[in-house]
Amino acid sequence: MFDWNDLRHFLAVARSGSTLAASRTLRVSQATVSRRVSTLEETLGTPLFARSASGYELTSRGRAVLPLAEAVEAAVIGFDEAVKAETRRLSGKVMLTTVESAANSWIIPALAQLREVHPEISVEIVTSDLPLDLARGDADVAIRFGRKPTQESLVVRHLTDLEECFYASREMVTRLGRPCTHAELASYPMVGYSDERLGDIGEWIAANVPNARYVQRANALSSIVAAVRAGVGAAVLPTIMGDDIRNLVRLMPPIPPKSTCWLVTTDAARRQPHVRAVIDCVVAQVEATMRRGPADEARYA
Repeated sequence: MFDWNDLRHFLAVARSGSTLAASRTLRVSQATVSRRVSTLEETLGTPLFARSASGYELTSRGRAVLPLAEAVEAAVIGFDEAVKAETRRLSGKVMLTTVESAANSWIIPALAQLREVHPEISVEIVTSDLPLDLARGDADVAIRFGRKPTQESLVVRHLTDLEECFYASREMVTRLGRPCTHAELASYPMVGYSDERLGDIGEWIAANVPNARYVQRANALSSIVAAVRAGVGAAVLPTIMGDDIRNLVRLMPPIPPKSTCWLVTTDAARRQPHVRAVIDCVVAQVEATMRRGPADEARYA
C-alpha cells in the first residue's frame, strides 16, 4: 500500500517538473522529495519519471498514474474539509435570562435563526423580572434593563436605549381626555412596578408627575401591560412594545429618559464558542428590531 505523502510529493514534481521546485512548494528539502518519489516508484514497481539534466518528465506509466493520484488528492482534501467542518459545528447548552417581553420580542426570533446555523446548540430561556446571579452560574447570558450592572465579575455590553412613553387604553383616553402636560397625568389612575426597578425613569416620574395616583403595582411588565389593556390605568411602556399592542395609545411624546438595555455575561461564558454564537445572534436581532421606523401617528389619542 502506498503512502499518501509519497503520492503528494509525486504530484508536486509532476506539476513543477523538478524536485527543487516541488521542495519549495511543499516546504521540505529537495532530498526528501527525491526520496519520496523513489519510494513510490518502488512501491508501484515502475518508474514514474524520466530523469534528465533539464528536470523530471512523466513516463507513460507516470501519465497513467497522474489522474488517479489527482483523484486521491481530491478525496483527501474533501475528507479534510469535512472533518474541519464537523469540528466547527457548535453544540452545547446555553442558559439565557431576561424579562418576558424581551424574550418574546428578541430572544425567541433570534433563536429561530440560530437553529438554522447551529442546530445542535440548545438554549434554555429563564424569564424573570429579577436578576439571576451569573457569577454563581445561574445563567450564562442575561438581558437586563435599567442601570448598568456593576458587579466586577460580569462582562457588560450596552445593547440599546429604548424610548419610553405613557400609554393607556383608547377607551380610557375617551373617558378621561388626553392630557396636555405631564402634570395632567395626575388625573389618570396609574399602573407601575412594585419596586424601584425603573431607575432613572422612576425618578423622572416622581419629579414630573409628583401626584401620580397608583392604583395597581406589579413586579412583571407583562402584568402591567395586561392592566393597561384592561383599562385599569396608564403606565410607562417601551414604545417598541406599546406601539404594537392593539387598542393602546400614546398619551404624549416619549419622556426624556430612556430605558437602557444591557447584555450581561461572564468572561468564562463568553469564551465558549456556543455561548458566543448565541450572543452574536441576539445582538443582531436587537439591532434589526431597533432599525424599525417610527411608530404610526395613529397611535396617539
